[in-house]
Amino acid sequence: MNTGNSDDDLAPYIDALTSAAAEETADPEQHSWAEQLASFSAGLRNTFGFTSRLVKLAPQPPGEEPVPMGARQCFAGYVDDLWHAKPPAYRPYPVILVHGTISSKSVWQNLVTDLRDDGFVVFAPDYGRHGTGEIRQSAKDVGAYIDQVLSATGAEKVDIVAHSQGGLLARYLINQMDFDTKVHHLVTLSAPHHGTTMSAQLTSLISANELAAKVAETTVTRMMGVAGMQQVVGSPLLGDLSYSPETRPGVRYTCFATKVDTTVVPPESGFLEPDATDDTGDRVPVEVTNEFVQDLGAGRVLHNEMPSDPKVQRIVHGRLVEALEDTLE
Repeated sequence: MNTGNSDDDLAPYIDALTSAAAEETADPEQHSWAEQLASFSAGLRNTFGFTSRLVKLAPQPPGEEPVPMGARQCFAGYVDDLWHAKPPAYRPYPVILVHGTISSKSVWQNLVTDLRDDGFVVFAPDYGRHGTGEIRQSAKDVGAYIDQVLSATGAEKVDIVAHSQGGLLARYLINQMDFDTKVHHLVTLSAPHHGTTMSAQLTSLISANELAAKVAETTVTRMMGVAGMQQVVGSPLLGDLSYSPETRPGVRYTCFATKVDTTVVPPESGFLEPDATDDTGDRVPVEVTNEFVQDLGAGRVLHNEMPSDPKVQRIVHGRLVEALEDTLE
């Protein structure tokens, strides 16, 4: 296996996708799905910038199962955890920053500085081999990390700011692992709360070209690990989350999305409904805010730019402060 910084790891998969798409055009009824499949394979090449823009990969560990490409990427930037820090009375909740798939805590570097300058105590975990691991397991790891933060700081709850997969992971913590009593405010940035539409394409293609669907799924997994397919519509993980209300009483939710998102499609998948219920099944009020960052002054912010865009960072910072002011009144 190639261990350099070329596209050799994924090229066979992407070429197979393109070939399958070309074959599908022979059937007029499947033409639209063929175009989507071809677009998907072309998008993979463009997204990873084969080969000029692909970040240099760490070598594949010898003797191990193949590691997803995303888990082997190197990231610039640095974020430290200050375990001695204690939150002041006017910033009582530590802020936990949770990155997305094929990312790391370093993406939060500037936001961490800004928040700390404003009195916030901030922590940022890395998890799941750059977010390519199984999301349920990653949620357990991040949950243990949050418990450690609560113990070290003496805080009763935390605020969470989470990008992409991180938002889905945070909701799994709240909904499936009873962290609703430990979270004051969840802010998500382009999170696939309802999944992205790629699985809808794959589901249709299974009946038309099972090989194409299998190759597409293999490509996503090879690049993003098992977490990739867990974020698409119809995955068992999203099914688990759909069995109960999206939100929980006592937790404030702020969901930001970008109108030019080509990763979470449609972008409105990043929004939540205030449909929490009490123990008797009756609906209870939950504060949920859903907004596009463009409506708040941000420009053309792409999916992967949401954590690092300066205007989005200012929006997030301001919303954290506003939520605290409301709570502490």
